Amino acid sequence: MQPPTTTVSSREPEDESEAAQTSRFELAFEQAPARRLDGDETLVAPRRRSSDPGPEASLILIAHPLNESLGARFRLRPRSAVVIGRATSSDVSLPEISSLSRHHARLTYGTESVVLEDLGSTNGTYVNGQRIEQETILRSGDRFQVGAVHFKFLQERDIENAYHQAIHDLVVLDGLTQIANRRKFEFEAERELGRARRYGRSLTLILFDIDHFKLVNDTYGHLCGDFVLKRIVELTRPLLRREQVFARVGGEEFAILCPEAAAVNARALAERVRRKLSMNPYEHSGAKFDVTCSFGIASLSPDITTLPELYEAADRALYKSKNAGRDTVTVWE
Repeated sequence: MQPPTTTVSSREPEDESEAAQTSRFELAFEQAPARRLDGDETLVAPRRRSSDPGPEASLILIAHPLNESLGARFRLRPRSAVVIGRATSSDVSLPEISSLSRHHARLTYGTESVVLEDLGSTNGTYVNGQRIEQETILRSGDRFQVGAVHFKFLQERDIENAYHQAIHDLVVLDGLTQIANRRKFEFEAERELGRARRYGRSLTLILFDIDHFKLVNDTYGHLCGDFVLKRIVELTRPLLRREQVFARVGGEEFAILCPEAAAVNARALAERVRRKLSMNPYEHSGAKFDVTCSFGIASLSPDITTLPELYEAADRALYKSKNAGRDTVTVWE
């Protein structure tokens, strides 16, 4: 069954000659296909004709503060423009997002390239994490942010392959931070648990979350909260080994799965992460503030043999850290 598609037209051609040269602007909205995507699956789409006006372009919604319409696809036609904003008159209207301006940003598809410009929005427009001050040409694969909503931009002759890869990434990656999501984490954890049991190896889980994260959101706004989440990933990732699984498993909660690591080794890692997160400055939109995290650690043992038991033990250790004053590491005994 094909996913539902809604077409919105921005204007009629001014005359018949224009209609003959270029299609009327259309924006097509599609929900992600309800099908299982395997990591090794190859999807082949027919190539577009060389006489076509330009490569097909699409926007994939990859992060939304309410987790609505994730994977939705918006198609852009060549020689057209589309406005994203909170107003109902915007081509892509997201009235539920308070961090969006009424008319926040415009994408203009010229002969070959798509240009993104901010329309004087309050919270700015970002491309690959950098705020843009002037018109910016988007490259296929770029991520851009308007308010608290994130899109992935695709522009290719064979866009179906890229689209399905983007949907696959959405299944396994957190759209905001681009690390593993909870679903991917649980898959990897079950696999590592089976290996640890089979070969009698150690397996340790580190859970940590942000202290007083609600206060950050209430004081500085949810865009600042998103910045803190991404900053924590940016600071933590270089400290981890390749085989360790780093995931966002809740709103402000993260997990690090450490194969073949005893609790003492995981504790040393958690202390390094804790110090780095607490010692680096956080600054967003002129506001400077401190961020700390609390950590809980648990390892496989005769009393902890399943993934739910391991997770529960680490979670209890985390709450011991909270009760001990936060910004600390506790190992479950």
